[in-house]
Amino acid sequence: MRTTVGRPKSFDEDEVLALAMNYFWEHGYENSSLDELLVTMGIKKSSFYHAFKNKEDLFSRCLDLYGKTLLNHFEILKNEIGPKAALLALSEGMINELKESGKIRGCLLMNSGKECYNRHSALSHQIGVGLHFFLEACERFVKEAQEKGEISKEKEAKIIAGRYINAFNGMIVTIQAGASQELIDDLRENLRELLE
Repeated sequence: MRTTVGRPKSFDEDEVLALAMNYFWEHGYENSSLDELLVTMGIKKSSFYHAFKNKEDLFSRCLDLYGKTLLNHFEILKNEIGPKAALLALSEGMINELKESGKIRGCLLMNSGKECYNRHSALSHQIGVGLHFFLEACERFVKEAQEKGEISKEKEAKIIAGRYINAFNGMIVTIQAGASQELIDDLRENLRELLE
């Protein structure tokens, strides 16, 4: 929460970051104008520039929020249902989103990685770091599942985690391109097989 001397705080920074994050997630970085973001966040331009340098700074902080939220959610899931089930819940969550809303947003990190690649070097680097942390978390989950006998130890956890995340994101792109239900079901089965 940022305040200035003599001024009451005008907004909850965490709340406006969450609103902006969801707007970027829906529309992408390039397609999000500052005017649209200000309306979504419910703040004035002067308040915006008091808290953020520019749109890129806002997006960077939204990426941080997304990464922390995702990893926290992932850890909670693991503690509730176990490491393998938590990994599978990622794909099932996307399928449920598709069923409920008729569309699928995908992963903000992956969407942004594609959009920022070779255009916004600082953001692209940040997205790469975020992906690295997420892959490390997935690798840790696979290792835990291997120790529990839920996933075979035939392959290294790092290889399985990398293949799973790649297949997961491939499934999202394929769904976004208009995949049939038959193909979606096959891709889901492929994800399950990767974690056997």
